[in-house]
Amino acid sequence: MDVAALTPDQVGLASQLLEHVLTELSAGTSERDVLSRAAALAADLVDADVVVVCEGAHVHGGVGLGQRFLPERGLARVVRDGGGSFAVPGLGRVHAAVVEVPALAGVHVVVGRAEGAGVPEASLAAVRLVARALGLVVLSRHGRERERWHRQQGARGAAERGRLQQALRQREQVLTTSVRFQRAVSSRRPLPELLVQIAASSSELMDHRAVALVLADPRSQMRMSVVAAVGEPALDPELALAATHALGGFGVAVGDEATPAAAAVHINGRSVGALVLDTLGSGPLDPVGATVLRAFAEHASMALSHADTVRAVEAASSDSLTSLPNRATLLRHLEVALRVGESDGLGTAVLFIDLNGFKQVNDSLGHAAGDEVLSRVARRLRRCLRGDDVAARLGGDEFALVVRDLEPGRAAQRIAARVQADVAQPFETGGTTVRVGASIGIAVAADGVGAAELLRRADSAMYIAKGEAHDAGPEAGTGIVPSCVVVFEADVHDADRLRRQLEHDLLRAVHDDEFELAYQPIVRLADGAVVGAEALLRWRHRTRGLLEPGAFLAGAERSPAVEELWRWVLRTACAQAVAWREQVPDLSVTVNLSAAHVMTRGAADDVRAALTGAGLDPTALVLDVPADLLGEDPDLLAARLKKLRATGARILLDDFATLDPGHGGVLVNHSLAPLRQLPVDGVKLDRTLVAEIDGADGADALAAVRTLCELGAALDLGVVAEGVERTEQALLLTEAGCAVAQGVLLGAPRSVAELGSELTELGPVERAAAGPALADLVELAELGEAQEPGEPDALDPAALFAREFGPVEVPRAGAVAGGPAVPATGPVPVPISGLRPHDLRAMLDRSR
Repeated sequence: MDVAALTPDQVGLASQLLEHVLTELSAGTSERDVLSRAAALAADLVDADVVVVCEGAHVHGGVGLGQRFLPERGLARVVRDGGGSFAVPGLGRVHAAVVEVPALAGVHVVVGRAEGAGVPEASLAAVRLVARALGLVVLSRHGRERERWHRQQGARGAAERGRLQQALRQREQVLTTSVRFQRAVSSRRPLPELLVQIAASSSELMDHRAVALVLADPRSQMRMSVVAAVGEPALDPELALAATHALGGFGVAVGDEATPAAAAVHINGRSVGALVLDTLGSGPLDPVGATVLRAFAEHASMALSHADTVRAVEAASSDSLTSLPNRATLLRHLEVALRVGESDGLGTAVLFIDLNGFKQVNDSLGHAAGDEVLSRVARRLRRCLRGDDVAARLGGDEFALVVRDLEPGRAAQRIAARVQADVAQPFETGGTTVRVGASIGIAVAADGVGAAELLRRADSAMYIAKGEAHDAGPEAGTGIVPSCVVVFEADVHDADRLRRQLEHDLLRAVHDDEFELAYQPIVRLADGAVVGAEALLRWRHRTRGLLEPGAFLAGAERSPAVEELWRWVLRTACAQAVAWREQVPDLSVTVNLSAAHVMTRGAADDVRAALTGAGLDPTALVLDVPADLLGEDPDLLAARLKKLRATGARILLDDFATLDPGHGGVLVNHSLAPLRQLPVDGVKLDRTLVAEIDGADGADALAAVRTLCELGAALDLGVVAEGVERTEQALLLTEAGCAVAQGVLLGAPRSVAELGSELTELGPVERAAAGPALADLVELAELGEAQEPGEPDALDPAALFAREFGPVEVPRAGAVAGGPAVPATGPVPVPISGLRPHDLRAMLDRSR
């Protein structure tokens, strides 16, 4: 045990309790009164229904037993068994625990409750304190009674009178030392100094013989060692350790010419060492000496027990990392604040604080750096508090503040602004500068709202603030992590409760296989061929039916099940791609990764495990990562993407080049320059941009698409368009140079069975399929017949086709029937229901 680790406040708490117990017991007018007071003290401290001080079956004092029919047999059985239950008239069965009074042989304190499972072990520490103090007070009273008895016996021999005087002096010194020890505790002296004082005082009372205090060290597997030693010559440590082991943890050994005397030292009933006295050359201790040694051993036991108890109480009520109160302590404080608010007129508000960007710190720098950030955030929160405000750590990166004020709402807003400003300041950890932000939810107490509900309301508001901060994104070029404050409003209660229920259901859904994947075709615009399929997550909820990602992904990101969910998506999509590639050898499958998953250290391992488990060619897997990641630390982002790229998978930056309707349609992320430093293979144009290119003011959007396609070609980056819903959009994208697209026009998301049946039905293109499709030739002939007067003579369909698509010939292996020749190494284009290849070519032709 690190006895020097107690804080001054902990020692002060222990001293106050000890002083109260000793003062109350010492005020007893008789020994029976002392025993009755001890029983009443124990009952008050642990809220017991019955407390009895007994010797065997004989009751010396107690509370809760009534006046008649004492349950002596039941008490005797409970004392013999060290606990159990017995019947008490008027109370019924009482569940009891037994605590020995160390200084009084055969005397025990029985503590019981009429309901529940008895007295918790943690509460018995207070009972053991009362038992030890009771033993000391009774021993002292016995000494005074013996003194009176000796005075009544008349004349005695000089030697006997001398021994009596010596005994009286020793007892007086024991009491004097006890008082001095109590004052030392009250003055908050460190525990190691108190233990040395105990050893020195016992040596002084024993003719200055050598004394050693031996204790077990929990840091070295409870190995015994001498922690305090006084006297000259010093007691041999080996003899002190041998005497401690020989004692066996109980009672007093009086020693002899070869073996030191020893008295056991305990902490809350468990043996932890002994107070050892040198008796070499002086012989065994007489009864008075044994009593003195035992008394000082009890002093040591009480000091250590209080240190251990205070530490346990402190650990149970505070967070070990930040030393702030924990959730349970905060709720107790909040209950008191709400109760006293009825009398002092002050209102109460709770601030629920969650750190933004903390997960990235943990993932990039490790948990040690994360712990350091949490500790420093706790110190900054303390600086934001006023006199009666309370801060607590609820767990993880979540904190809470309790504010009391005449206007609690306004006070909470002011403190929230101060917290945001302080938390946003950069931290230096391990030579790296990191930043975090704070999402804060505020809830103000109202009539009928309890502590737990008030905290839950603040938590709900914090979740909304978290979403708003995420939508805002980091401030460009500053590295400042966004923060947001939201005050709880009753109308968001139902939506928040539903969201939380979904988060809870996620844990069950992952294990019960409630998730499934739909697949949307990815089409090559030149000929309508399917070159890939994007896996889209669906949740077949037990009560709400089939849910799309927008209904649950925001909650999933905060659920403990999210990482397992993304692993399942990777494994399932890769296995499906292997099955489909038997019909379409070059088909790829696209999986969306969340920003949080990309930035974890294990993302690449998850991808590699999915590829290996399915036996899929890594180049057949495309990973869509959010463009929001461009706001992260560029070095860290490059490192994470490099690890993903090392798996062999291709990487596309999703939702790139979006239009922000809230800011006049300004194009966001319209430059490919930042991508030159990142290991990515292409970008996906966001559907907001595609939706604008055929609108009334679509010239700017179309110009942006054309510029991005040209830059992509120059930088060897692919460009994929999302959200193609109208034929005009497909035409304009093709003219702008975009080669690949997806959307409901080209193929809506469908189940595995639906997409698989179409691929199986069409199959790979046969070598014998030659020449243009009949429908295409017919449409081209119609175009030729529709010439205006004065135009050159109409070409026949074959000539028209040759002019537009090249000479008609038998295609090489891998070519498309009715389409331009495709290199044998390229993907085999497979048409799919939706926009058929000949329809696409006809549209392109009519647009010229």
